[in-house]
Amino acid sequence: MRVLYLLLIFQVHAQMQCDKTSIHTTIGREMNVVCSYTDNRFLFSKKYWCLGESRSTCEVLMDTDGFTIAWLRKKARIYETRFRTFHIHMTGLQLEDTGIYWAAIDKIYADIMFRIKVVVTEEAVSRPQVRLDVSPVGTCQGQSVLLHCRTERGTNVKYSWSREAQTQDVLLQSSADLQIHCAFLIEDAQYICSAQNAVSREQSKPISLHLLQAGQENCIYSLTSDELESYDCRTTTASPVISTSTSVEFSSSEFFTQNSSGGNQSFCRNQTHNCDENFYHRSWSGMPLWYNIVRWLLFVAMITTFGVLRSCTQTSRVACKHHNHI
Repeated sequence: MRVLYLLLIFQVHAQMQCDKTSIHTTIGREMNVVCSYTDNRFLFSKKYWCLGESRSTCEVLMDTDGFTIAWLRKKARIYETRFRTFHIHMTGLQLEDTGIYWAAIDKIYADIMFRIKVVVTEEAVSRPQVRLDVSPVGTCQGQSVLLHCRTERGTNVKYSWSREAQTQDVLLQSSADLQIHCAFLIEDAQYICSAQNAVSREQSKPISLHLLQAGQENCIYSLTSDELESYDCRTTTASPVISTSTSVEFSSSEFFTQNSSGGNQSFCRNQTHNCDENFYHRSWSGMPLWYNIVRWLLFVAMITTFGVLRSCTQTSRVACKHHNHI
């Protein structure tokens, strides 16, 4: 029986050859199989593409007479090109396309069939890259930032963020983005993004967070990594706004007051100083509005009184002259 099987294989290979016996590829890729035959008798025979473990029971997917199974019509075709050659082309391969296929020529009594094994797997992920949605200098002013984690390669990738710990990393969330804000921060930390699928797993370079001033809203922190723009909150020109009594060390040689939408805020820069609430003061902004209104009302009342008195005096003089004349 084994001898008959070997003779059959030899006969098939003598009559038809394909350029591949097995194909290993990844999701989304395409494949192309080229088959050629030697006998001119098969020039007008139907060629077809069949799926199944057994050559006798496999399912015909498409043929050169124009038939293509419904679910394959937009991603595969079989066609003849030059003399005694035909092609099988499939695109957008998925995991479910894995299987045993047969390139075949229709022949009386026994078709000529060539076995091809196709294996479709996930594409291995590459090392994930991390970027920020805003300028990193904003962290010096306590702004929240969003860390985006993405890979250049990989299919069906799942992302997660974790914080490094001495014994075991702490999982923070299972998503590609991590938002960092003041209420989230209690100490220095290192964050890592992981990307994985069924065939591989990769981690990003660690993102180091240095907490310079804790606070629910007015914190100051910096992020450092080989992949992020380098900066330092102690020397950056974007000085942080200080609205608490916590002493914070900054680089500064001059102390000044700046008027902003939130009031008059004090800043430090260039040499190292401890900026404390005792140093902060509000700029004098002039007399209050109510004081100016009262002052003008009194001035008008005074002018009115003076006019009335002057009018009364003139009236009295006229009355006296008239009496003397009588």
